[in-house]
Amino acid sequence: MKHHEYENNLPGDLIREIFVRLPVRILQQLRIVCRSWNSLISSPEFAIYHLQRSTLIQPPPLLCWKEPGRTGDIMHCSSQSLIPDRQHQPITLESHPADGLVIQGSCNGLLCLSQGYSFETLTLFNPSTRSVSPSVPFECSHECGWDVFCGFGYDTLHDQYKFVMGCSDSSLITDSKVRSGAIVFTFSANPSWKTVDHPVFPYYFLGTRNGIFVSGTLNWIVYDPTSTMDYDELEWFVLTFDLETELFGQLCMPLTTMRNLIHMPHLQLHNNCLSVCYRTPNMPIICTFWIMKEYGVEKSWIKLFEIPFGDEMISPYVSAAPLYISEDHNLLALDKSYRKFLVYNLRQNQLVVFQVPHGYHSTAIFLCHESLVSPSHYSPSTHALLGNWTQLNIRPVFDFMRYLNITKN
Repeated sequence: MKHHEYENNLPGDLIREIFVRLPVRILQQLRIVCRSWNSLISSPEFAIYHLQRSTLIQPPPLLCWKEPGRTGDIMHCSSQSLIPDRQHQPITLESHPADGLVIQGSCNGLLCLSQGYSFETLTLFNPSTRSVSPSVPFECSHECGWDVFCGFGYDTLHDQYKFVMGCSDSSLITDSKVRSGAIVFTFSANPSWKTVDHPVFPYYFLGTRNGIFVSGTLNWIVYDPTSTMDYDELEWFVLTFDLETELFGQLCMPLTTMRNLIHMPHLQLHNNCLSVCYRTPNMPIICTFWIMKEYGVEKSWIKLFEIPFGDEMISPYVSAAPLYISEDHNLLALDKSYRKFLVYNLRQNQLVVFQVPHGYHSTAIFLCHESLVSPSHYSPSTHALLGNWTQLNIRPVFDFMRYLNITKN
């Protein structure tokens, strides 16, 4: 049966329900089968529907990173391909030219890239479809230098992607106008930016200054510098920014000080929930992972799992930052000191180590949800710089048809 016969014999609603269950790489190939399929898969409505469904089932994300500095390519690979003993494609790195660009955040399959010193332009990039938006100017003062925090996320209420940037010591310094607020940039046909007030409570940043997007908010780990002079007793909390109301706030963490810890806690996303990892030295438990089951409800923090101390193979990598936990309980982490990916099976207590290609000590890994979202839908231009679809192999299309066991009546 030829592809146009599938098209004629299957109801449009059924085709849509089949397609929404497929990964992006297969949908990219199906686009070239016929015009109606291309029209369906390319539509913004289908992209949103596909994103909503895939967000619920939480498919393995892409791992995206770039070599430190502003030269070099953006690299990405499937997190699934790093997990051993699976019948998936081998580890394959894809790269995209990105000289002068830096990854600042990830949301709904889009990476937010900045260019220039500092944040002179912003660009949205979808690594799954290789589509990019035109760069838009971002007006901000150089007064903060590199002492900034930022984040990228989606405002569901207004259907807008937003980029937030501020000085990381702005709550402590009030004698400068630029340091008295954060800048919120909105991607749209008419991009805009405005200054919003910082919270009145004092805070200072721990670890990464790229905010974690979850439930319509951006989140950073910070501490109260006025709470004590003893570093081990500094009080931590989560600094939040609501993208709908454009207001800052704070959340309590399950553990709030450095007492009995050797590394700063690490904030991440797990199954659409905010999660945090604590690492301890020479104790029965080397790491504990907590998740906030209901965002914004501090009583909903629960301990997800623990890694026992004592394994000589695991101990050297205690500083590794967790990235992703698969459904079959494989923990994927990045050890920056050793420039390696780690895969730790939580059930079997086994560790596998992969060298990070082109990795450096300061490599930051961003998780990117694979999606069809077009970055140009939220930019000043409706034109996307798409990859060359005609170079894709058409064979998986017919494999897909046989898999569905669709036969001619």
